[in-house]
Amino acid sequence: EAGGSEGIARAYRLSPREAEVLGLWVKGHTSAFIERKLCISKHTVKTHLTHIRSKTGTSSREELLALLEMH
Repeated sequence: EAGGSEGIARAYRLSPREAEVLGLWVKGHTSAFIERKLCISKHTVKTHLTHIRSKTGTSSREELLALLEMH
């Protein structure tokens, strides 16, 4: 949920853009949607998601989703 992503963003010191990407991603939006919505490249979306997983200590989509469910 979005509240969870906001808590994660604060707790793990995500950049404003990483928090924005995470907020859209957690709502179920695709990378393609995020690209269009934020006017960024596919590579940039992937990079933000990689940084988010790195900062949160998660290594997969599933681990990141589990972390979000806990917050």
